[in-house]
Amino acid sequence: MDRAPVLLPVELSGELLRVVMREGSLGESAFHTHACGQLLYPERGAALLETPDRLVRLGPSRAAWIPPDLPHVVLMERPYRYHSVYISGEHCRGSAFSVRAVSPLLKALILDAASWRDSVTGSPSRYWKMRVIQDEIQQASSVEAGLSIPADPRVAAVCRVLEKDPSNPCSLLDWAAQIGISDRTLQRAFIKGTGMSFQQWRNYARMSRALELHSRGYRVLDVAMELGYSSESAYSQAFKQFYGYSPGKLKTKTPPR
Repeated sequence: MDRAPVLLPVELSGELLRVVMREGSLGESAFHTHACGQLLYPERGAALLETPDRLVRLGPSRAAWIPPDLPHVVLMERPYRYHSVYISGEHCRGSAFSVRAVSPLLKALILDAASWRDSVTGSPSRYWKMRVIQDEIQQASSVEAGLSIPADPRVAAVCRVLEKDPSNPCSLLDWAAQIGISDRTLQRAFIKGTGMSFQQWRNYARMSRALELHSRGYRVLDVAMELGYSSESAYSQAFKQFYGYSPGKLKTKTPPR
């Protein structure tokens, strides 16, 4: 992060929470913060969320809890629709960043809240729905919170590029030449900053993206090409080595256009 974050005000009108829905074909926010807490839930499409020390991919089954004043950037890929559940800062001070599983009940409540009209502010039913949403967010199970971004700016820059585009073909030698250091120095920096080698980190980023693409209905061949593998068999072998089973066991259908 090399820019000061912009504080984006969110008007809650004295209520506990407010849900805002946004949609489009492609979008990227500025580096910003909120004085309130935010649950970011992508109902459709995929979101790449970046905080000062983490990169997280979100799909329709996961949402990110962003506590007040945490700087973040959001990149929405392909046609998307996402919901931001903003919760008054006084009700979430001291909370930590996390990624939560989205239950059917929480999803239904978020979609319902997105259609609320300002004219019914303060109604008893709306108040109790807000309390249930807050409770469902607090009770939602935490899931893996993405890939860590190391403090070393040389490694961090490589990590951001690879997470945004896992198909990037640059090798460790290529990256080292671009940065102006030796490949051994870059490898040591990767291990020190992430606990993984360059190859392991890139593979982790690719395999995380792979599950997202499969969940959206992409065929094995489509996923292999999207992630930069030379063939379907090379991808299948890497997937099986990482997860312990072949991608062919996953349900597939024609990918969306």
